[in-house]
Amino acid sequence: MRRQARRVVRRRGRLQFLPTKNLGALGDGGAITTGDAALAAKMKRIRNGGQTDRYHHGEMGVNSRLDEMQAAILSARLPLLAGWTAARGRTPAYRQLLAGAGLEVPPECDAGHVYHLFPMLSTRRDHLQAALRAEGIETLIHYPVPIPRQPALQAQAPAMCPEADRVCAQVLSLPMYPAMPDADVHAVVAAIRRFVSQAGNHE
Repeated sequence: MRRQARRVVRRRGRLQFLPTKNLGALGDGGAITTGDAALAAKMKRIRNGGQTDRYHHGEMGVNSRLDEMQAAILSARLPLLAGWTAARGRTPAYRQLLAGAGLEVPPECDAGHVYHLFPMLSTRRDHLQAALRAEGIETLIHYPVPIPRQPALQAQAPAMCPEADRVCAQVLSLPMYPAMPDADVHAVVAAIRRFVSQAGNHE
């Protein structure tokens, strides 16, 4: 698994292998990649309770080892990742199909972007979500509470971020998965356009 992972990411980074991610296991999992040998050694210690060797803990750590079952699943799925990535690259037809619909969709800044989610912004987000749900289309909100408003940070008196407030109040993630048929993408877009048209008639 380690040798295979190096082919996916060669620079420092953090990977999540949750079931909903582009490359997911059946449970929790993750990895850190780095070319820094000292940092790699430190991460290995921290993930294993801070042990420098068996039963000797040189620093505080956690129990965060990827179990063999999850590693085996990831190893089996890794050869499929390139195909899944290519399929996700087709789904952002959302961007072209929603042009002129009065919604804010993310710009394409990187032609090689791997889409995990496809969020868009609507000033009538909650109504749109309800309308799509009524047509059997599931959407999600990533994420409804901006960081400065999280209860865990209130003792720090964080500075407010109006743009984060706006995005969190308007964001809606459209259906997105590698095997999503083009017909389903068009159906989602058609439902959104119906909502926008009907909403405009009532304003």
